[in-house]
Amino acid sequence: MSTKTTDQISVRAAYGRMWHDWLKPHAWVLAGTVILMIVVAVAAAGYAKFMQLVMSAFENGAQNVIYWGPIGIIVLTVSKGLCQYYYQIIQNNVLTRVQADMQAKMFDSLVYMDLSNLLAESPAALASRFSADIELVRTATKEVFGSITAIFTVIATFAVMLSIDWAMTLGLILIFAFAFGPVGIAGSRVRKISSETQEEIATMTGAVNEGLSGIRMVRTYRLEERLKQGADEVFERLYKLRVDLMKWQASVSPLMEILGGLAIAVLLFLVALRMRSGAIDLAGFIGLLTALGVATNPARKLGKAYAMGLQGMGALDRVFALYDTPQIIADGTFEYADGSGAHGGISFENVNFTYPDGYHALHDMNLEIGAGKTYAFVGRSGAGKSTVFNLLPRLFDATGGVIKIDGRPINEFKLSALRDQISVVSQDSVLLSASILDNISFGRKDASEVDCIKAAKAAAAHSFINKLPDGYQTMIDPSKAAFSGGEKQRLSIARAILRDAPILLLDEPTSALDAESEASIRQALDDLSKGRTTLVIAHRLSTILDADQIVVMDQGRIVDQGSHDELLERGGIYADLFNLQFDTTPIQGTERNTRSFAGRGAQKLMKSPLGRLVRFMGISGDTDG
Repeated sequence: MSTKTTDQISVRAAYGRMWHDWLKPHAWVLAGTVILMIVVAVAAAGYAKFMQLVMSAFENGAQNVIYWGPIGIIVLTVSKGLCQYYYQIIQNNVLTRVQADMQAKMFDSLVYMDLSNLLAESPAALASRFSADIELVRTATKEVFGSITAIFTVIATFAVMLSIDWAMTLGLILIFAFAFGPVGIAGSRVRKISSETQEEIATMTGAVNEGLSGIRMVRTYRLEERLKQGADEVFERLYKLRVDLMKWQASVSPLMEILGGLAIAVLLFLVALRMRSGAIDLAGFIGLLTALGVATNPARKLGKAYAMGLQGMGALDRVFALYDTPQIIADGTFEYADGSGAHGGISFENVNFTYPDGYHALHDMNLEIGAGKTYAFVGRSGAGKSTVFNLLPRLFDATGGVIKIDGRPINEFKLSALRDQISVVSQDSVLLSASILDNISFGRKDASEVDCIKAAKAAAAHSFINKLPDGYQTMIDPSKAAFSGGEKQRLSIARAILRDAPILLLDEPTSALDAESEASIRQALDDLSKGRTTLVIAHRLSTILDADQIVVMDQGRIVDQGSHDELLERGGIYADLFNLQFDTTPIQGTERNTRSFAGRGAQKLMKSPLGRLVRFMGISGDTDG
């Protein structure tokens, strides 16, 4: 998903969609607010007519005006005030409800969005849409709704003015019509700048989040000034955009103010002429002047609402672009019958993959993995190992070739059915804000507490969980370092055990652990792998020596494949990597045969009990002394 907005839609189309998708379900409630708005507009316009009637009564010497005049003003004021209060309360309730619904849909869109689109924008920038964009949409919609009252007020007021003197009223309407051109120009600039501002706010949020999340590295390398400089540049761009936005927004109200003053000046001039000719009396003049004063304020609010509505368009463009991001990964139809599942045979047939940014990660990959076998993937960084793991559960779709499970192309599976066949244990153990029991049971929705405890015991996690104050009900806060890396990994393994899927992906599951923690969970991983088709990515080659097959990858291609002994015998990338890890001293000539596991004599040692112990401990294969 790009951070750039899609082609801008018209104001009418945008707010029409806003009405149809979000506001229409509240139509009856909003209809009640419209009735209250009409009462407010009539009461406001009624001031002008009422003032004309009061002045006429004074001119005609009616004594009772001193009674009904004040009462009438009080009635108009109270009616307008109460109706205005209640329609604002109802309107705010509806818009706040809509805001929450839009945020919920936005989160749903992100949760189910294709990974290729989701990763195109930083999490912090996406989070800003929940706050800045949706809040701006709510504020703009509120202003647009508020403009309905202003429109009714202007219409009612001009109707009153027409009843007093239609010729002068038409002249004044013509003066206000001149405002449409300049207001339109200001509005188009407001919309453009607002869209740029929202994007810059997302950039600012991402910059702040990135800086604070990496503060340890920043402090260690003394990058505070560099980090501050980058952030200051973002803040400065945002400052300039906001100043520019306020400049154009501020131009609308003075424009309406000037036009209002011009209208009053014209009114005074024309009234003087018409009073001289007897076409209008003083009461009519007071009525027109009051009506013009009443109309000027809502007219100014209309200008502000127009500018604010266009500002909200920038946010609507971004929100709708997120809602409308198309799903690239299409769901299949195949599902397993209840109680059945995959055997676990996997095949890659001429598989190619290119990331959205154009990086070609896999080239014509062909591989057959038998059910229940363990295949390890090794290679230098960027070789394509993680891409294989991303393609199997269809986080991405291959751009060429086909991947099959038990002979069936994976794109024929329903995504839920496919992913139910796969468990993952990665180097980054993800824990969610919930109890320990809930975090384990995420592996299987129908799991009981007994099932979760059994899985925790199998993962060697039961002991440390029982030592916690609330045991399995202990709440996890992912933002706090409450668990060690080994403890997190055991919970992740318990989740995978509970899931009991036929295919297991181990993505460097012990790379982030110290030797003691690694040794403590290796048995749990070995038990977890039994009877399952297991794919392993490992940089610590000591953890994959017993794999059925080791697949060596380089630059997106499979360059070698075989058992540990076979690959060492052939030499190549695997032997180089193995020697780098197990033989740290420069060796010349035939000395390598006696000082490295790569030597033929050492291979016999590798198969002995002592050799297996050496492999398990992950130490050097030096046999001298």
